[in-house]
Amino acid sequence: MRGRQLVVVDVHTTGPSFEAHEAFELAAIDGASGRVWDLALPLTSAQLERADSTFLQLSGYHRRRLVEKAQHDALTIGTELAALSDVLAGNTLGGADPEIHAAFLSKVFHRHGVRSRWHHLPADIAALTAGAHGIPATNIPRLEVCCELWNVQLAEFPSALDRAHAVADCFAAFDRRSGRESVSATLRGE
Repeated sequence: MRGRQLVVVDVHTTGPSFEAHEAFELAAIDGASGRVWDLALPLTSAQLERADSTFLQLSGYHRRRLVEKAQHDALTIGTELAALSDVLAGNTLGGADPEIHAAFLSKVFHRHGVRSRWHHLPADIAALTAGAHGIPATNIPRLEVCCELWNVQLAEFPSALDRAHAVADCFAAFDRRSGRESVSATLRGE
């Protein structure tokens, strides 16, 4: 019997509330195979009106021309989301703030008729980093701090894929410190 595999997920959203806001960029990395998903999702004019402009600016929504990428990705979005669902089935969704990312991902899956089937307990690199570095449980670090503590590079204005790679690298650093070989590190040739 094989154990659960880690699948790192990161989403960029139009705001903090999964009830009121939408995901517009989704990245995932399968820790077992190294497969990467880097998808942009279309937003309606009504969704853009409800968007928090700070969220759009920090994620580079306009600067990185994600409207055009979403139009391109629309051709394969159903197939790609189904493949991601298959990889997540029974496995562990990991990330920085994985509960929030899981909520937005569930919403995206539901809209595209795809089932959310990952294991109910996510892996939170921020909580693991806090424990490994003696940080109080009431002061969980943001991804930027996790990256500093694990000596992982993170762009100043990262895409969802940049963040997913940084999270995967932080998990690999955590595994090394814990004396375990990291599958993601092996896939990246470290």
